[in-house]
Amino acid sequence: MGVSFANVGLAQEAREFTVTGYYSPLPNQTYYVTGSYERDKILNGHGIAGADGTPVFPGMIAAPSSYAFGTVVCLPDFGCGSVHDRGGAIVEKGGRNIARHDRLDLWMGYGDEGLARALALGLWHTNGTLYEPEAAGDIEIAVNFKIVTPITRLLNVPAPQKFIKKLYIGDSGEAVTTLQEALATLGFYIGAKDGEFDAELKSAVLRFQLENFVVDSATEAGAGGFGPKTQIALSEALNKYETQKALSERWNDFHFEGNLSKGKRDESVLKLQEILVQRELLNYQPTGYFGNLTKTALIKFQLEEGLIATQNSVGAGSVGPKTRALLNELLEIETRAVTQDKAAQLAFMKQKNKLRMLAGLDFTPVQNLIVKK
Repeated sequence: MGVSFANVGLAQEAREFTVTGYYSPLPNQTYYVTGSYERDKILNGHGIAGADGTPVFPGMIAAPSSYAFGTVVCLPDFGCGSVHDRGGAIVEKGGRNIARHDRLDLWMGYGDEGLARALALGLWHTNGTLYEPEAAGDIEIAVNFKIVTPITRLLNVPAPQKFIKKLYIGDSGEAVTTLQEALATLGFYIGAKDGEFDAELKSAVLRFQLENFVVDSATEAGAGGFGPKTQIALSEALNKYETQKALSERWNDFHFEGNLSKGKRDESVLKLQEILVQRELLNYQPTGYFGNLTKTALIKFQLEEGLIATQNSVGAGSVGPKTRALLNELLEIETRAVTQDKAAQLAFMKQKNKLRMLAGLDFTPVQNLIVKK
């Protein structure tokens, strides 16, 4: 956007930065990194105001605590922003493995657009210019929020599957099998993928139509048939499913990389707390903040696993190399267990729903698209 760094007469310092992005989740957005609004709030903060109380705005920056609030940083191709926020992972050079340089976190907006911008930004190492608060008064705070790249492209999600053949009860063939597979993926169909459009498949199509507001009732024209409106709705639903799955898998593939200690607030702490809760060492919901209760629970974990000899041993209550290695090993074991558990749950729900249908009972279709950890 052509921001000039040559502000004559202003004290300034050229620096190298490690840059990432964060956003403000909204309750009704389409996708979430962690799979839910509440957990994305923990990961990104509530997204209302910075640490100094300033409401979020384009150009807000979270910086290390050594940066005074009001410090201005100008970055090429982004513009000039102002420091009003903090974060446990926002550290100076060498503070974490990720930080080759002082780390900055740029606020990228609200909801799906903010999430897409943050994902697109990724991890960025760049040169920039820093202005102390007393020297920054004449600098315009203006940033370049580029056109949002669709999340599906950022995650390399395949293009939406297109359905072009109208299908109704009595039809058969490959197109019907494709429809059966699509509805099974979304949890609406539990029957055989035999290419036969029978009463069971019609019922599944109807349930999909009703839940996705394609029709209002079972007596409406087109109810239970696979026509153009239902084709578009199914294509969109499958694309959303694959996109959210890819986002959640990115989160579930998480591994501990840096050291953790009291005072941190980031996604690594959130994962640590989840493990401690599962081990019944921590008795409150994960918050993403490493406080006294988390430290106490971590010491108990380290003692149980033989990582430390006593609660006063070196490394007690913090995550160093040995503790980090064990935590990553546990995450790998958990991932394998979740995969097996997902298959078992889906098999159980399919059988349960089949029995309900045979009994002529109403039921809620299986919707466990992603097994949350």
